[in-house]
Amino acid sequence: MMNRSTLYSPGVWRAGLLGMAGIIFLAGCATNPKASLPAVQEAVASRSGLQVTWRQTEAERDEAERAITTLLAEELSPERAVEIAVINNRELRATFEDLGVSQSELIAASRLRNPSFGVGVRWPKDRPRGPNVEFSIAADLLDSVLLPVRRSVAREQLSQAEQRVAHAVLSLAAEVKTAVYAVEARQQLRVRLASVVDVNAAATDLAQRQFQAGNINQLELANQQMAEQEARLGLMQAEAQLRADREQLNRLLGLSGRQTGWTLPAELPPLPEADGLPDNIEDLAVTQRLDVAAMKTDVALAEKALRLKQKTRLLPASIDLGLDTERDSDGGRVTGPRLEFALPIFDQGQAELARLAAELRRASARYEGLANDVRSQVRAGRDALLAAREAAEYYQKSLVPQRRTLLRETLLHYNAMQKSSYELLAAKERLLNTERESVEALREYWTARTALEMSLGGRLRYVPAAESAAAKEEAVPEHQHQHGKN
Repeated sequence: MMNRSTLYSPGVWRAGLLGMAGIIFLAGCATNPKASLPAVQEAVASRSGLQVTWRQTEAERDEAERAITTLLAEELSPERAVEIAVINNRELRATFEDLGVSQSELIAASRLRNPSFGVGVRWPKDRPRGPNVEFSIAADLLDSVLLPVRRSVAREQLSQAEQRVAHAVLSLAAEVKTAVYAVEARQQLRVRLASVVDVNAAATDLAQRQFQAGNINQLELANQQMAEQEARLGLMQAEAQLRADREQLNRLLGLSGRQTGWTLPAELPPLPEADGLPDNIEDLAVTQRLDVAAMKTDVALAEKALRLKQKTRLLPASIDLGLDTERDSDGGRVTGPRLEFALPIFDQGQAELARLAAELRRASARYEGLANDVRSQVRAGRDALLAAREAAEYYQKSLVPQRRTLLRETLLHYNAMQKSSYELLAAKERLLNTERESVEALREYWTARTALEMSLGGRLRYVPAAESAAAKEEAVPEHQHQHGKN
């Protein structure tokens, strides 16, 4: 206890102010959320080659806007689109803030908890006597013992946050690439469907003239008119889907307003020469998938928590060691240490041990399940990629060339007055439909390749085609109306 003269003395206030200043200084030490950025950058770059940035300040955001404007000034490749998304996707920005949260938790875990300070004032019933004032200060002794363990756990949790943020970057990159391929394919399909409409419009015009000449009946004319209307409907649906696909890509890239006027290459990239599949694809996926690594960290944290509790289960939750000083109103002073802790009589930590053991089993089961799922995903993804390649190659090397041959032969027979205009137009339409299916098969290949890279947790080796698919395509002959055979 301290009397009033001691309480109001300059030395006490000076010491108190210095102590408060020290506490305020320590509390004001700012965290650096970007301290974890290099780990994320290395994890992403080693798996995708993508350079990751995290822009927080106003100047950095202005720089990001300029970078986006520069990227949008040219045609977007899948890689350029991914670069924009990493800069501008709002959901990814929010995910990056997990690094700041984990950094703050690490700093908090690295500091001792604040000591507790108590003051008590009691007034005697006898008025002339002064009040009884008691001061106490105490700190948790166990907190300093467990500080290294708490710091170690927080470091592992920060590492886990880094893994999850890097995984989010790779997931977004895969989504963006898939969306880019969808738009490119839809552009090609729209061109093919527009040509189908032109073919059917020409056939309808011919049918109308023949009907007026009495060469075909009303049913035949109506059938051709219906074919043209169905072709136009297919084109309208394709254009609507193209707009929807563009908006999906806009959302992923975080674009709006004038920024949405971007352009993509008119066609999908050609089929690569080889798929670049690694031999140990399953083991590689389990090793380099960042979500698997994060789940493995969950297991390590659960193991550490259980081991710690097993060693300290009979220890109380806290051991408060402090100092009490009291001065009675009659002038006597009493000062001495204070020790306070809970006795492990009723609760000896059995329930907590059972809970931690269950959490460890749960984390282990989830890790094993995810690892098994990853192996299955890469097997299924590899099969899907190989099947998509087989289909795309079959269209490019067999079906489309065969359709072109049929069109050329039909044109020769038409010029020799052995085939009608309808047969020539039908051959042209069948070629266009086969080309449309070929585009869809190529899109399936690139979508499957992107999905497999995501399942694998890294890039597949890219082996470019010897020459582009466009260079391999033969020119489609135009039919010549030299004769009017019906």
